[in-house]
Amino acid sequence: MKFLAAVLMALIFFAPAEAKFKCEAPGPTTEFERMAFSQVYPTYSWEPVAGAEFYQIQVIDSRGKIVRDMLNTESLNRMTDWEPFTEVGEYFWQVRAVDKNRKPLSDWSERKYFSVKAPVTFAALGDSITHGGAAFIPAGQLSCQWETFCEFPIKNIGRSGDTTAMMIERFERDVLPFQPKVLLILGGLNDIRGGATAEEVIASLKILREKCLANGITPYIGTITPMNAEIISGRGIYLTEKYWQFELAKVNRWILENGGVDISSGLEGRAGELRAGLTPDGLHPNLRGKIFIGKAIEKFLEAKGYVRADG
Repeated sequence: MKFLAAVLMALIFFAPAEAKFKCEAPGPTTEFERMAFSQVYPTYSWEPVAGAEFYQIQVIDSRGKIVRDMLNTESLNRMTDWEPFTEVGEYFWQVRAVDKNRKPLSDWSERKYFSVKAPVTFAALGDSITHGGAAFIPAGQLSCQWETFCEFPIKNIGRSGDTTAMMIERFERDVLPFQPKVLLILGGLNDIRGGATAEEVIASLKILREKCLANGITPYIGTITPMNAEIISGRGIYLTEKYWQFELAKVNRWILENGGVDISSGLEGRAGELRAGLTPDGLHPNLRGKIFIGKAIEKFLEAKGYVRADG
């Protein structure tokens, strides 16, 4: 009996830690550590694991303090953090499978690193086109962000779903902590597809431009990227206003007449729509489209006299 008890105790104390869990630990898939700058609104992503009900995500600062503790109840393999990271420092994030009561079903994943730095030379304020949101790749991966394909290091201050009014509302909170010398303003698409007029969008862009100038920031406004109404309607997800092309074209003319950067014309088909080969959903550019945007902005900044070492 003593021998049997000793064997049982050995199995308890020396069994692999994961044996007590129902699932394997998820494998993080973000690439924050390879980015010039982390996103202000990071999207955490991981390989889903069999048997998981939900996922718990934690972010820990360099002092070991938990600064985020979130539950992903949709059982997806990604989650966007809608609280901005504007405080300079080093952070780590981890994820584990849990049940609806947050009872662990797996061990924690390995910790992945990201940092918040300030000041920066270049930053981009925008919506999902800037943030990296898309149905096909999580925004925390390099291939989902146009910033990856621009040789200038650009701080990503995009937030998926934003209108220009939302960008105005968060300007002081999300932009000013980074003290950028140059701010690229890429917004208006969500306004137009929501029914806003060109005049309303232009008014908001003027406010953003004035906010930049009042804070010693050089603003450059990017043209609004096109949509593909046929693909959008086929997916049954987005509503597109009937005269969106007319309103979008008016905004883009104003942008280019006022020294803005053209990131849209290379994406357009013959009828001014987002070319089918450049989008998976009719709204977001795919990898080829993101490469085009990144390179267009790179050439624009070079033409303005900036050097790639800036950052």
